[in-house]
This record gives sequence, structure tokens and C-alpha cells, in this order.
Amino acid sequence: MKLLDDIFEKRAGLAGIAAGAAAAKSPVLGAGLAGGLTGAIGASIGKAFTPASEEDVKAEAVGELFDPAHEAELVKIRTQAMLSEFLSMDPVISTYEPNEVATAYNQIVQLTPRAAQQPAIMRGLLRKMLQQQDALEPFEAGQLAEVEERLKKIEEPAQRFMTPMPVEK
Repeated sequence: MKLLDDIFEKRAGLAGIAAGAAAAKSPVLGAGLAGGLTGAIGASIGKAFTPASEEDVKAEAVGELFDPAHEAELVKIRTQAMLSEFLSMDPVISTYEPNEVATAYNQIVQLTPRAAQQPAIMRGLLRKMLQQQDALEPFEAGQLAEVEERLKKIEEPAQRFMTPMPVEK
């Protein structure tokens, strides 16, 4: 607690110095500045040490779960794990350089972002792309588009049901 007391004393001292400098130029400005800084510091300290209500904690947790940045981070982690597994365990993919695998993966993601998150689909697609030197036949591209459309239809109901429900009071 001593460290926190020192920090708060330094902040109060800085606020006093700023208010004193402002008071030298304008007594009204100096008084307003001192009151504003002290009030702001007090409010932030009060907020930091006031326990959040249960409803606020729940709302924040739900918000974090549905945060697009959080979802993007999860996708990134899953993708890295999937590609790492392919590079170390797959008998075909492991024979290629990681840069080649990443290039093939990026090309597939551009065509089918949802399919790229499915390891069972990606293993075969990556093998095919790597063996054909990053080329897909038009027929194969059409099949990928169909797979992507089906995955989109499967995903949409889940998105509808996963929206946070309003908190009843």
C-alpha cells in the first residue's frame, strides 16, 4: 500500500503544481484546474477500487466472447496449430517448405475462408495445391465454392443463436 500512497501523493503534487501555475496566470483557471484534476483523480481511484456489479461482470464477459478481435485471435491460434500439425505430422505436407505451405494456405483462404478453418478439408486442399504447384483446375475451384456456400449455410444459424441475450432486471 505504501507504493500506492506514494503514487497518489505524486499525482496530487503534480495537480497542485499545475493548478498553481495556472493560478499565477488566472485565479479562476487555477481553481478550476485544481478542482477538475483532483475530481478526475478521485473519480478514477474510486472507480478502480469499487467492485463491479455482477451484471457488469457478466456483460463484460459476454462482450469479450463476442468481440471480433477475440474471434480473430482464436482463428489465428487455430490456424497456426493446424498448419504446425500438418508441417510436422502429415506425410505429404511435411516434405514442403513452411513458406510454400503458407503460400498455398493463403491462396486457399482467399477462395474459401470458411473451409480454410476446417482441418479435414484443408489437409486435402493443401496436399493438392502443393502437388500441383499452387494451381487449381476450374472444376476444383467450383467444388470449393460449393463447399464454402454449404459451410456458410451451416454457420449462419449458429451466429443467429449465439448473439447475447438482453439482461433481464
